[in-house]
Amino acid sequence: MGKRYLYGDAGLIEVLLPQFELMETAEGGYAAVYKDPLTNSFWLKYYATAAKQGGGYLTLMRLPAPSTEKLIDIAIGTIFEDEAVAAVLRLLDEEAIEKKDFRQLLIGKLEQAVEGAAIQAERVFKIIRFANLTDPMNKREVLGKSAAQVQEDAAYFQGIAERAERLLERYS
Repeated sequence: MGKRYLYGDAGLIEVLLPQFELMETAEGGYAAVYKDPLTNSFWLKYYATAAKQGGGYLTLMRLPAPSTEKLIDIAIGTIFEDEAVAAVLRLLDEEAIEKKDFRQLLIGKLEQAVEGAAIQAERVFKIIRFANLTDPMNKREVLGKSAAQVQEDAAYFQGIAERAERLLERYS
């Protein structure tokens, strides 16, 4: 897959950071920007899912941040397990904070990878579980929407959950 975009292994991150130059730290120290002097690339150290109770998952992400499609490609195709997990957690953060949708594209790419035998069963299980794709609950705002719009959103999540369940059944 080439160069890495994310690190999710806290031990590896702690080994890498001393080799980088600290450029900026966010108030409270929950995020920081580093520069890799060897490649002149910039990296963001942050805590994925930090909005959730428990403090989050230490992550190092190459800047500029990968697009939604790139994050999905990383989750499916990287050889590094920690990078796959970090990509899924980034997708979840972007959904929760920035309201970026990824589920339709992710389930579609998972189905393609399964059809083409381009992904191992264990990775399919992990992505579906970490992204909570089998949960049919509507995760979108309902305030200010008509009943028809809310129903449409609910059907969207239900459809993705059904597709995810079919993928899991295929490997059971």
